[in-house]
Amino acid sequence: MSSDAVTEVLEELVPLTSRGDVIRSILTKSGCNEIGTTDYLHVSITRATHNCLPLKPEREMQAMVIFKRDACQEQRK
Repeated sequence: MSSDAVTEVLEELVPLTSRGDVIRSILTKSGCNEIGTTDYLHVSITRATHNCLPLKPEREMQAMVIFKRDACQEQRK
């Protein structure tokens, strides 16, 4: 998917107003791959991008949302 399309989906699933303050952002680059994680107060969002073909708009490979609510943490155990 394009980065813009992934951003739209993420904003629909987890609006900016429900994420809370940004705690930290981490970006890891390895060759053509880039993985960025933004840790918010209520949620963590990770996006993986493949950047070897810069003219190809469909560079987003994966997006993951982890909710930090108590109910979600209990389900992970």
